[in-house]
Amino acid sequence: MASPPVLVVLAITLCTALSCGTCPPVPSVASLSPGSATAGSGQFLLTVNGNGFHHDSVVNWNGSFVVTTFVSVHQLFAVIPAAEIAQPGTVAVFVFNPPEGGTTFVSGGIGVMSTTTCSGKSSSAVSFTINP
Repeated sequence: MASPPVLVVLAITLCTALSCGTCPPVPSVASLSPGSATAGSGQFLLTVNGNGFHHDSVVNWNGSFVVTTFVSVHQLFAVIPAAEIAQPGTVAVFVFNPPEGGTTFVSGGIGVMSTTTCSGKSSSAVSFTINP
């Protein structure tokens, strides 16, 4: 009588616990709304449109993370404080996806296993203009 396939059960359990596959994709920003603001005009709500957003995605405004609300995998809302648009100029805006709960992904067949440790991912920066 053959023994039960313990290794297969272990592999399936690991895949379920650690989420087999590759790391999540990098988020991308397609557009910002509004596309500009007037210096000194006060706090506003920025809509970030794109792809690959998660519940824990955060908008980075000119080097600082701002309060962010997840709307969907394609949209985020970010509160931009008045102090951040007090002076005219151009700022960089990007989205950061922190590593997901299980940051180690396992792949491979029985007897061959590789692991990849995932880190947070940032989108490319998009420019936002603060007009005089």
